[in-house]
Amino acid sequence: MMASPPQTPLDSLVKGYPKLAGKMGIFPEIAIFRTFAALNARNLLYLQSELTMLENKLLECEVEDSNSGDMKKRNYARDYFWLDNSQNGCEEDSRQYRIVQEIRTKLAEYNHALIQFSIMAKMERPAKGDLKYMRSFLMSNEMGGLIFHGEDMMTWGEHSNPDKCAPDLVALHPRQTEDPFSMWVARNALPGLECTGWARLKKISKIHGVVSVEDSSIFRFTSWTTSIVASLVPIASILVLYTVSSMKARLGIIAAFNLLISFCVATFTNAKRSEVFAVTAAFAAVQVVFVGTDKDFSTALKKPCFP
Repeated sequence: MMASPPQTPLDSLVKGYPKLAGKMGIFPEIAIFRTFAALNARNLLYLQSELTMLENKLLECEVEDSNSGDMKKRNYARDYFWLDNSQNGCEEDSRQYRIVQEIRTKLAEYNHALIQFSIMAKMERPAKGDLKYMRSFLMSNEMGGLIFHGEDMMTWGEHSNPDKCAPDLVALHPRQTEDPFSMWVARNALPGLECTGWARLKKISKIHGVVSVEDSSIFRFTSWTTSIVASLVPIASILVLYTVSSMKARLGIIAAFNLLISFCVATFTNAKRSEVFAVTAAFAAVQVVFVGTDKDFSTALKKPCFP
């Protein structure tokens, strides 16, 4: 009897590192690794200490050769030709040259480590949802449940104690940073749709092997929602102010809509604090102008046409 073909791209992979790597390839958002920040910092400190010692040795050697009775040694500081040629001489004559070569090698190693650590330090931490999904996948039947037994088994934490994960985790492909509303919808969209039975109507992805919703689809929905809210709030403000004649009530309505617009800007956009203040002030100014214009127009209507 012929074996049935694998249902998902991961079925043919061995449970453990091979299957986890395959999952990371399909979902790059869960490609979460440690930077070993403390070890990298320690390595830099050691290299820095070694370079400091070599620097002091070089300074001492330069002074010693400069004060030497040997004309060749005195020329080391004036003409690199003599320093370079000293490698063909005796061990004493080539001491400064050997220190320089050792510094070059160690300095290249130090610079490379420093740049690499600088790049890693700027990498973003993984999203909580992606880290939670990683833990769920490691505990799933698909992975065999607690398949890892090595010292790295707690790298991503555990369900009972998620804070036990390594403190220096980074995501190689972090999710696109969106506004708070979009991120909230993205976190809760799939669980909400599953409750409505939507998952039973959706086909299983041939690539992912599960029912999934693309982030782009969610962000497209939230973009439309944001546009609708942005167009309705100013209109609603004008309509409410138009139907109210009491000036005290109008001032209260302006204050309420100012709170609403500031909340909307902070929730539906990535606006900075200064931008939230600017938008709120501009919106308040528009409402005040409308109230003043409407008051002048009402006063003009009440005046008699003839004396």
